[in-house]
Amino acid sequence: GKQWYQRRVRGGGGAIQGPTECFMLSNMFNPASEQDPNWADEIRSDVLGECTNLGGVLHIYVDPHDPNGCVYVKAVNTAVATSCVNSLQGRWFSGKMIKASYMSPADYGRKFEGTNNLTQRLDR
Repeated sequence: GKQWYQRRVRGGGGAIQGPTECFMLSNMFNPASEQDPNWADEIRSDVLGECTNLGGVLHIYVDPHDPNGCVYVKAVNTAVATSCVNSLQGRWFSGKMIKASYMSPADYGRKFEGTNNLTQRLDR
């Protein structure tokens, strides 16, 4: 996968609403400049690896056409999602600073049908 950078930047946009188990990472990639044919899978794998270390996720989706470079994640619970957001917000990934924001579970469920009933933690 690509390189994670640990340098944090204080300040910047806060979450729209209180923590939920669902969140969105943006500025993870630029679809126009990705060269590797498997780049979306690699980003999914990198994000999944980070979030698995913090407690695990039920669902993850890299939107390969999104100009904002969005990755959508549903964690196993709100506490794990909070850890993921706090860890990833303001981190640098492949030369871009990640923005993380919570999503309402209702909005997430509408965007990704069938995710409301997931119980199986992803391992890959």
